[in-house]
Amino acid sequence: MEAAASWRITGARHAGITVSDLDRSLEHYCGLLGMELLWRRLYEQPAILSVVNVEGTTALEIAMLRVPGSDLDVELVDYKGCERHSGAGRPSDYGTGHFCVFVDDIEATYSELAARGVRFRSDGPKQATEGPNRGGKSLYSLDPDGYIIEFHQRPPKP
Repeated sequence: MEAAASWRITGARHAGITVSDLDRSLEHYCGLLGMELLWRRLYEQPAILSVVNVEGTTALEIAMLRVPGSDLDVELVDYKGCERHSGAGRPSDYGTGHFCVFVDDIEATYSELAARGVRFRSDGPKQATEGPNRGGKSLYSLDPDGYIIEFHQRPPKP
């Protein structure tokens, strides 16, 4: 472990997910999952494009969402003008990721989202049988581009 740096992290800003179609992703995240759209904007300024530094990018269409009941924001980014490829992979593949949200009824979450066409990595919620989440249940779902969103129901209180 390295020595302490002269700087420190002071808080969280947002999690970001690159999407292939912002309208379709907004329908998933807001329409199906119930996240709140805070704002949506097209960025074409060279200073902003230089931050991502992807050759050929002419614009970034960005939507900022809020996870209900939290201060966590999720940024959906749709790159314009550049060559793009899917980054979706198995959860075990490095460079992939996921984020997790709490739900109050994971069985209903699974049933309702599956009925609406949402894809999942498993055939339903799985209960933890040991560890700090013992008795809790988790479920990996896939957004329209294959990015993983985990749903977690906390263990029952003793």
